[in-house]
Amino acid sequence: MDMSTNSADPAPAIDSELESHYNLRARHPERGAIYHGFAQRSAATRRNASAHLDLRYGPEPSSTMDVFVPQAESPAPLLVFIHGGYWRALDKNNFSFVADAYLDAGVAVAMPNYALVPHATVGAIVDQVCASMDWLMGEAPRLGFDPGRVLISGHSAGGHMAAIMACPQRAPALRGRLLGCVCLSGLFDLQPLLRTSVNTDLNMTPAEALALNVYAAELADVPLLLAAGELETVGFRSQSEEFARYLAARGRAAQSMIVPGRNHFDLVGEFADPGSALFAKTLALLRGARQ
Repeated sequence: MDMSTNSADPAPAIDSELESHYNLRARHPERGAIYHGFAQRSAATRRNASAHLDLRYGPEPSSTMDVFVPQAESPAPLLVFIHGGYWRALDKNNFSFVADAYLDAGVAVAMPNYALVPHATVGAIVDQVCASMDWLMGEAPRLGFDPGRVLISGHSAGGHMAAIMACPQRAPALRGRLLGCVCLSGLFDLQPLLRTSVNTDLNMTPAEALALNVYAAELADVPLLLAAGELETVGFRSQSEEFARYLAARGRAAQSMIVPGRNHFDLVGEFADPGSALFAKTLALLRGARQ
């Protein structure tokens, strides 16, 4: 896998409106406190006896994965959760707590890590995460989950990668195994990022952004739940709402969900809350049959 950074064409001028939609660091100074709470909860999760930590799925230093498997008489369905961070920040360890409620519901959870820019291009990162599924499906007998019942999920940049992984050409190991896909504050068209300061780090070219456009992907015919927080920017809410409309117009089982009172960051907590509607919808997909 080529993990080097591409040279970039001259960057287009920053669009102030797009910057306000997608530069979330300036908009959400409270994200530090939210992530601190996530880290504390995740440290406890990682001490759970069900945790298989830092399993190596590939040769890169970043190619590690955590898998949490409940005690059960039969193999559990599997939720794959891909963390966000604009392909430039964060780590699977920040989000281990997501597994807690799903384990209690009898669901196994896998969380792949991946390289971050500038050590890899966005395209190489997407390829790395897709390839991780080859290893994971092969480890099902040893780890004790059901490889025939898999739900892909992810947050923000992870939501983009979850949608890409629902394309059999990109993640062939998941072909015929998917129960559905849940994207939290997902990005389905990366081209708006080209005219924001985010791309100063990502260094994507227009051709790369176009190649990673989920609209052009041939997704598996499985249900998709596209959730965003009510308090998110117009840019992030419209990414989910417009992609859901696009899929529904083509006869696909896609649902947009705006979660009241949640922003881009604390939406992950809602996904992990057994009392939330978002958790209930995700669990219903996990307990459903493959399409």
